[in-house]
Amino acid sequence: MHKNKCLLGLALLFISFFTLANTDVNSESVVIEKPKSKMEIGAGAFALNLPHYLGSDQSDAYVVPFPYFYYLDDKYKVDRNQFTGKIWQDNHFYLDISASGGVKVNSDDNTARRGMDDLDWVFELGPSIKYYLQGDPQASDYFYLEFFTRKAAATDFKSMTNVGWRYGPSVSYQKHFSGHALPELLAGHGAELELTVRANVNFSDDRYLNYYYGVPERFISQSRVAFDSDGGYAGSDISAGLTYKVNQWWIGGFARYYNLSGAEYIDSPLVKQDNNWALGFGVAWIFYQR
Repeated sequence: MHKNKCLLGLALLFISFFTLANTDVNSESVVIEKPKSKMEIGAGAFALNLPHYLGSDQSDAYVVPFPYFYYLDDKYKVDRNQFTGKIWQDNHFYLDISASGGVKVNSDDNTARRGMDDLDWVFELGPSIKYYLQGDPQASDYFYLEFFTRKAAATDFKSMTNVGWRYGPSVSYQKHFSGHALPELLAGHGAELELTVRANVNFSDDRYLNYYYGVPERFISQSRVAFDSDGGYAGSDISAGLTYKVNQWWIGGFARYYNLSGAEYIDSPLVKQDNNWALGFGVAWIFYQR
């Protein structure tokens, strides 16, 4: 029941975004200008608050260096969200690369995992197919549906372990504001404001889910029973990000909500709650622009 409600909610989100996107497309006053080539390089810091893993009731705060890089031409776009390029294109369909990851967790710092193996850094990489309802990979305003497939590997930077696959559908929407579209308070030399919203419905194979939520017999304790997860539905999430750039400064933040109700691993003793939040805020100085 929880899973169906979650999927229904995301379906309604997809429909509402589709309506919004069509409203923008049908407006004759919207003109999208694409620069031939643009590059920006900068550096700053990002503060994050992340759960140890999805379903954990513990989280950690991080302050990490933030290398700012933006590149755009008629074939490629690289920004904080993604690398996109016309690897393959057919009308509104585009094929490119999707990436994600997870932070290292010392099990001694997590009550539910105490005595178990640590969770290493996890890196995910794989192809994604996108269908653009508005814009394209080089546009500032876009709205697209995506299906991603990623191979995941865990590493302590001494060795690497195969931890399975993640895949699923998603929807992304971005709106760009500049010039007269900005409120007077935010106006400035080259000022730009971007709102980005993304929703995912996630699926994983049993290897991936058991890396995070499996409890082998050797780790059974009074508070932890054995658990082995099947592959399948792995929860959903929705995030919103806002960035502001003026003069040589970039400021950005995001909030992401995860709902794990109905996930295959929800009965794992390592799952202490069925939802999580991730938050972040960063500042960067752009020292090179071309």
